[in-house]
Amino acid sequence: MTSHALSERAARAALTAHFAPSQLAAELAEYTPAEVWERRVRGDGSGRLSLYRPHEELAQAELTCPLVIPSDEEWPTALTDLGPACPLGLWVRGRERLPRLTDSAVAVTGNRAPTAQAVRRAHDFAAALAKADHTVTATLANGIDATAHRAAAATGRATLAVLPRGLDGAHPHAHAPLLSSILDSGGAAVSLYRPGTAASGATLKDSAVLLAALAQAVILVEALDHAEAIYAAEAAVDLRRPLLAAPATGDVRSSGNARLLDEQLAVNSQDPQLALALPHARVARAADIADGDLILAAVGEHGADYFTTPYTARPETFDPSCGRGVCCLVTEPGAVVVLSNGDPWDACDPWPADERLLIVPSQQRTDRHLKG
Repeated sequence: MTSHALSERAARAALTAHFAPSQLAAELAEYTPAEVWERRVRGDGSGRLSLYRPHEELAQAELTCPLVIPSDEEWPTALTDLGPACPLGLWVRGRERLPRLTDSAVAVTGNRAPTAQAVRRAHDFAAALAKADHTVTATLANGIDATAHRAAAATGRATLAVLPRGLDGAHPHAHAPLLSSILDSGGAAVSLYRPGTAASGATLKDSAVLLAALAQAVILVEALDHAEAIYAAEAAVDLRRPLLAAPATGDVRSSGNARLLDEQLAVNSQDPQLALALPHARVARAADIADGDLILAAVGEHGADYFTTPYTARPETFDPSCGRGVCCLVTEPGAVVVLSNGDPWDACDPWPADERLLIVPSQQRTDRHLKG
């Protein structure tokens, strides 16, 4: 089949069925998807690819759900942040709803066998996010993720499910009614995998990364270190999505939260109001911080370094003899201002004006009762 006869959609579906995006990135930078498929078929000594019929396979899969590709209006542009790992396509049920849902997506994820406290937290986070018109996004999995879907649904809001298998079924299978209710109530489901694909360790990991990429922020309610939810949290760090980890409880089931917080890779909070502010976080020059801005982290070359406790900027004239041990900022040569009346450091340590900080602008804050 010549490259002009093979549609881009069929070529992308065929490539996705056989290769990871990172395996194709270099070729796709130079050739069209149809040309890449032809090159791969010609170079396949096993003959397996030559037996594959891209148009017929796509038509069969789309009896269940369509494949959305980057040239479609519904394509989530946030996925470009994945770089070479950006999917070639996304299988979607509820295609027409996808842009609205992803525009305000916040992922809520965690353990499959959570503590009772974590279940309550998941419910509170998801309900607050949904009431604030954010799309609660989760994986349909047992525990925290299913709780988040149900809590959002109870407010009357639609949710987005990211599945680690083909969309002809649910994972776990017992959550088929939950998947149906999500779709029937205005939500959507997405997957990297064509209908008929079963869940595996690899699909669980890749879907956790997709979950983070689709979201404006990620909330890790409770996670055992190295559990699937940790993949989503670590992807959020890599993608520079704001990451909130609820406080570790000392239970081994929150060991993932404990590590991320100890490494200052996540903001620490059990308050849903801070979760509402996270999607509005942005990076700003330290010199441009205004009164009332919530300061979450210092942002360096390798990502965000979250403070133990977020604090509120309170600019005032710097007094080097104050002895309060506050965060100080050089705004211009010879001029220094105090950003906070708190005490996050042992001594005053001026920062350059071009230092970057992750902040929630004061006008976007919904967490005014938090101590600054």
